[in-house]
Amino acid sequence: MRAAAKKKTEGREIDAGNPYIDRTELPFSSATIYEQTFKPILDKSLAFAGLVILSPIFAAISIAIFIDDPGAVFFTQKRVGKDKRFFCLHKFRSMKMSTPHDVPTHQLSDPEQYITRVGRVLRKTSLDELPQIWDIFRGKMSIIGPRPALWNQEDLVTERDKYGANGVLPGLTGWAQINGRDELEIFQKAKLDGEYVRHLKQGGIKALFFDVRCFLGTIKSVLDSDGIVEGGTGKLHKSAGVKDGVIREFEDYGYKKEFCIDRTLCKRILIIGANSYIGESFESYARKYYGGNFLIDTVDTMDNSWREADFGSYDTVFHVAGIAHADVGNVDEATKQKYYAVNTDLAIEAARRARDAGVRQFVFMSSMIVYGEALPFGKEKMIDEHTVPAPANFYGDSKWQADRGVRQLQDENFCVAVLRPPMIYGPGSKGNYPTLAKLAKNLPVFPAVKNQRSMLYIDNLCEFLCLLMLSGEGGIYFPQNEEYTSTSEMAEHIADAVWHPIRVTRLFNPAVAVASRIPGKAGGLVNKAFGNSTYARKLSVYKGMDYCVKDLRTSIVETEA
Repeated sequence: MRAAAKKKTEGREIDAGNPYIDRTELPFSSATIYEQTFKPILDKSLAFAGLVILSPIFAAISIAIFIDDPGAVFFTQKRVGKDKRFFCLHKFRSMKMSTPHDVPTHQLSDPEQYITRVGRVLRKTSLDELPQIWDIFRGKMSIIGPRPALWNQEDLVTERDKYGANGVLPGLTGWAQINGRDELEIFQKAKLDGEYVRHLKQGGIKALFFDVRCFLGTIKSVLDSDGIVEGGTGKLHKSAGVKDGVIREFEDYGYKKEFCIDRTLCKRILIIGANSYIGESFESYARKYYGGNFLIDTVDTMDNSWREADFGSYDTVFHVAGIAHADVGNVDEATKQKYYAVNTDLAIEAARRARDAGVRQFVFMSSMIVYGEALPFGKEKMIDEHTVPAPANFYGDSKWQADRGVRQLQDENFCVAVLRPPMIYGPGSKGNYPTLAKLAKNLPVFPAVKNQRSMLYIDNLCEFLCLLMLSGEGGIYFPQNEEYTSTSEMAEHIADAVWHPIRVTRLFNPAVAVASRIPGKAGGLVNKAFGNSTYARKLSVYKGMDYCVKDLRTSIVETEA
């Protein structure tokens, strides 16, 4: 077995193109005698015994896997090992042969559909991890250590660098595994891995006892099936529901509800975030069309005065404060932390204060950005009820963490409504729409690209907000215009609204296709303009709530008036 282990080890070519191995880590002391000598001997001895004793179980599981879904019994993935060198990790295959390879489970659209019947049992009991005993025997892993990251989990590898957790052998289980497992956020997992490294570097009996503690804790976690979250990293909100051992986010979508709007109600609304485009637009619209239904106040978050407000006198708190999109490729760490402080921490604090004050409804403006950027030119992206959020950058992640954080506070007396709108436009709007409008008003020609986008006119959003606040409901919502649009169609409507002659032609489409493939900022701008990103229509249709008061053409005429 030892000879086979040496023969089956990965060649140097596995690290070809490895982006991690040149990165530096925080300094830690050199390996102790326990880590360098005693621990490897203990690992290989126990692994050998495990392979021999568990061989009948290996055989039974292999047969069951093949009968359930014929194909390979074992599943291999390129993982990040000690010193960020790649190695091939082995598992029992728990997903169908058609599943995309090397994609983290939380980035799959509806991951549950890919799990086999046998695989569901293997995952729930952690038996799918058993083949890693072979990886321990061949010296690529340890019994106890940080769980090996996927080769493309750059966020986790980068975070572990802060704690020196990439400088030790990854483990079959570890300190993070028994303190949350899949429920942990990336930074929490890395921090716990760092705690393990600190104990390991103490060496001697202290390190041994900590390994034993992790091992015994693993047995308890496996028996309790703790911390298993398919389709996501991090705990989901209470209303997610659990079915067949899988935590689902998809149970509280607004399109599954039926609304009964009482237009005779009068409610007090507190808007958190003064001078915001959405906040001011909503206040103006509500005063004009729902003057008898709402009494609206606004607080500013630029200082601490908002924390002194009496939330208890309001029926609904509407949180719109946040930092808008920036050049995410050119910011320092301090700026990133500011995004999290404002977009995430402030939102969660506001929701907690509202709940503690007895407010019945909290409305939070999230964003379509939690699902990542629009797909590049020529590729389609349709977000449906099974799509799992996967932010592409720190801005999207700051909104996603707030999105999840406020929903975790929901209970039977505190309804949390989260809106994930697409691009919002209207008179005085900021962002990408004014840029497009400027081009449409000045260019004589424009590419006739047939991309598809979900959009939301500000009046349609405001009507939706008024109806939602009258309902008092919580849930996840995706308001959008009744029709999809394309960048070219928008440009035509804008030009028509200002009587500017413009010709939309396909002659420039090849140039757009070429430009979209240019690396860097230039290609990114083209893909942002002509990329595809839509919500499935069913997500945006709510029984008893007719909120699309303006069609696309009318909305653009009003915007450009």
